Amino acid sequence: MPKNKPFIFNDESIENSYGFFIITEGISLMRFENNPVMLNNHWNNTESVLGHWENWYIENGQLLGYPVFDLEDELAQKIANKVNGGHLKGCSMGIIFNPEDLIYVGGKFLLLKCELAEVSIVAVPSNKASVSLYKKENEAYTEEEIKSLCLSLKKKEFEINDNMKKITLSIATLTALGFDKTTPEVDVETIELAVQKLSSENTSIRAKLLALESEKEVAQEAEITKMVDLAIKEGRISATKKEAFVSLAKSDFALAKSTLEGIPAKTNLSGMIDNPASATEVTTKEAFLKLDREAQLKFKADHLDQYKNLFSKTK
Repeated sequence: MPKNKPFIFNDESIENSYGFFIITEGISLMRFENNPVMLNNHWNNTESVLGHWENWYIENGQLLGYPVFDLEDELAQKIANKVNGGHLKGCSMGIIFNPEDLIYVGGKFLLLKCELAEVSIVAVPSNKASVSLYKKENEAYTEEEIKSLCLSLKKKEFEINDNMKKITLSIATLTALGFDKTTPEVDVETIELAVQKLSSENTSIRAKLLALESEKEVAQEAEITKMVDLAIKEGRISATKKEAFVSLAKSDFALAKSTLEGIPAKTNLSGMIDNPASATEVTTKEAFLKLDREAQLKFKADHLDQYKNLFSKTK
């Protein structure tokens, strides 16, 4: 089988079928990293899972990734054959976004921030014709809702009377736009160009900030997982309570940490195996009962006489 080529998930320089551009750096991959599912035409059911994606990366304003097909599945095998034969080259993102992250700047609609939920194999490349849009509640936006949203943004754009050739600006505005303070009257077109430049710079800065926020979220997620897994390993909590403590740490990390540290760790059987001398620390019945079941059995098998003495003592 020929080696898979990367698919382009998003190209921020190309307008999608809804009429807006998606800023690549603003795409959060946290949800996708946990479940990089590949669907068939955005059908959200198990029968439509074709495989998964791997080795995704950002390059020149594009988000790309490699497909891994489930070749045990008949439909996935057929799709893989079409991809490998060069007949299918398109994919489409399924994204979740808030309306406030869609802005209208310089005659263009820009989606500054969104969350990648899945990427589907489609007949036509995603930016060209199809992209699936979801609300935070995982409910799909209708085409009419998107059109209405874009129309409302256009109406908010500052309109200037066509008959006005010049506008008198305040000193503060002249300074902000980089104009000569001694000439308060400025051509409308000149103002528009200056505003577009500032808007473009602001968009770039916001995209970089969003990327930093995404990296911070990933690092925090890793730290939380490490802390909770260690607590389970040390016997402070059971594995069944992992999700509860992960959720607590996401809302209040300091509280979760102090709570876990306040729970005593159980004696570790592996520690007794690595350091046999530690078994001598079990000198009372109470100390023995604090061991977990596996450690108790190990202690009894390796130190039978000591075990008998513990339970032969007069209460």
